[in-house]
Amino acid sequence: MPELLGDLKPAEFARRMSVAESTVSRWISNEREMSYENAVLAAFVLDCHAEDFYQWVTVPKGKRQ
Repeated sequence: MPELLGDLKPAEFARRMSVAESTVSRWISNEREMSYENAVLAAFVLDCHAEDFYQWVTVPKGKRQ
């Protein structure tokens, strides 16, 4: 996520997202996953795609839960 912020400070990103700075800190450190709703808003704020905030994992057929 830090690479998506570019020059935008986490505090300013938090303000634009209407979330606490501690929430942004947890997203950056991967302590907490961003909800898809927040990812859509963050994508709008950062001019990127919501999918950029997630790592896609391929699960072999038969191993899905």
